[in-house]
Amino acid sequence: MLQNTIDSIAFNNNLRNINPKLKVIFAILSLFICVASKSVIVPLIITIIMIYLTLFKAKVPKKIYLTLFFPVFGFGLFTLIFMAFWYGTTEMYSFKIFGFTIGFYKEGLDMGLLVFSRMLGGVASTLFLALTTPMTEIFYILRSLGLPSVVVDIAMMMYRYIFVLLDELIRMQNAQETRLGYKDLKTTYKSLGMLASNLFIRTWEKGEQLFITMSSRGYDGELRILGEIENPKLIYMIGIILFEIILVIISYLTMDFKPI
Repeated sequence: MLQNTIDSIAFNNNLRNINPKLKVIFAILSLFICVASKSVIVPLIITIIMIYLTLFKAKVPKKIYLTLFFPVFGFGLFTLIFMAFWYGTTEMYSFKIFGFTIGFYKEGLDMGLLVFSRMLGGVASTLFLALTTPMTEIFYILRSLGLPSVVVDIAMMMYRYIFVLLDELIRMQNAQETRLGYKDLKTTYKSLGMLASNLFIRTWEKGEQLFITMSSRGYDGELRILGEIENPKLIYMIGIILFEIILVIISYLTMDFKPI
């Protein structure tokens, strides 16, 4: 279900006809620069640009995008708060709870903001690539770049089996809900226990069925991707490289910038 939604968006967005090699290079370079940046400014710039391209250029549905983006946003916010309270020496604020003094530290807040901005930039770059480029094209490009076939095949199988697991989870939850499996707290705990105990077995069976289906269609240990992707025009490659160089320069110039 979720896989079908993501694949459908990847095949039917407004950036679908842009050369996928350009999108892969743009997203991966931006991701690396974002993670390596020692300033919060560059990751935030990357986040804004990627969100703009994904929502307003590719026209990806906002509800789907926010569903994928907000869990990471929440986790990053939790990390920011945790680091601000537990890391550093320069105390900005403190309060007592049950006799324990909890401090709010400047170094922790600075580090938390950097980690938070990196997370946002990395997720925004990944979602841009995943929601504008079909996974089959991404795997084809990775193989053409010299990545070992076995690594690409494992990645493709993992991608498929993750959604087999999710689809089976949703199907079992729906079946339990139709039988009032979550009508009260006691029944909910019982249903969740049954769900957890049976989910892996059901997913394993689905995987076995998928493998048998693939074998009956000639699978010999290597997944072959049909088609060929042409190389992008040089002018576009130069534009992307110049953009990434500008990001590196900004990162260097703002290396010592502290938001607090």
